[in-house]
Amino acid sequence: MTSTEPRKPRIVIYGTGQFGQYIARFATRKGWPIVAAYNRAGPKVGRDLGRLAGLDRDIGVIVQDCDTACYDGLDADIGVVTLSNSLTENFPGYRRLLNAGLNVICHGTAAYYPYGCDPALAAEIDALAKANNVTFSGSGIWDMSRIWAGILLAGPCTEIRSLYHSSITDTQRIGKVQMMFTGVGLTTEQFRQRFGSVNTALNTYKTIPEHVLAALGYTISADRVRVEPVVFDAPFYCRLLEREIPAGDCVGTRIVAEIETKEGPTAKAVIELRLFHDGEIEHMFWSVDGEPATRVRTERDDSAHATAACLFNRIPDVIAAPPGIVLLSQMGPMKHTALA
Repeated sequence: MTSTEPRKPRIVIYGTGQFGQYIARFATRKGWPIVAAYNRAGPKVGRDLGRLAGLDRDIGVIVQDCDTACYDGLDADIGVVTLSNSLTENFPGYRRLLNAGLNVICHGTAAYYPYGCDPALAAEIDALAKANNVTFSGSGIWDMSRIWAGILLAGPCTEIRSLYHSSITDTQRIGKVQMMFTGVGLTTEQFRQRFGSVNTALNTYKTIPEHVLAALGYTISADRVRVEPVVFDAPFYCRLLEREIPAGDCVGTRIVAEIETKEGPTAKAVIELRLFHDGEIEHMFWSVDGEPATRVRTERDDSAHATAACLFNRIPDVIAAPPGIVLLSQMGPMKHTALA
């Protein structure tokens, strides 16, 4: 290694499901060292991470039980957390890694803008990161298409009246566990009994417009969010459930968030996480009602790969960031690792 060649990030993977396995494959192909891997108790613990991640070979990293493992002496730069979308559920992992002196990057919707989800816990995470002189941030597909797309789109504006964001995501492509969080297969009555008007697992989607407005310099004064079932008017076969969902039953969730600011401009987001008909394309859309009016649509073919790649590509930025919670909007646009 020459003196001008940057050191390869040394990684700990905390959560070895679909996205943790992606990170393992990316890191192995790029030659970024994986120091350790952790998961909840179960069949993944005790396995070699290379085999688990589908590399067809051992890489010498054995998955450990995250609750019983020792975190002392970890010679790593960053921990990649992919356990859940909840700050509360992930917090024990954050604490273990931050106290071990590791920066933390999390694949979780609440991690992108913790202040909009749980201000008290966000303050605790920020203080813990600063006490250990490390950084906490959240990243994934929201980085490019949900957050930075909105920020960049507003850049040319001399006046902004409102922002609008919408998206459709194929829940079968992100796995059965994630799909079930959206109510697929429930009747509409079952959906309402389970979620009411607020699905706490998906309420964090309101932080998309909040994060963008805050990054543009606005002050959030009020927010309203509701969830509602998405239904089709004809029966639909769900591959992951291996059954047909009757017409009128739930095929996903629609989240509607409306945000107000002290300065006047508003934002609205309409997010659909649902089953897809043949020919539908996953996409995210942003528009700005302002001077000038602008709009952009981002399409993607593979959500799982894209979100894991965004998470992976942010690793160097998080390592280089100052201590405490640092939002991805504060780190500049994401850079590729194609030449790494």
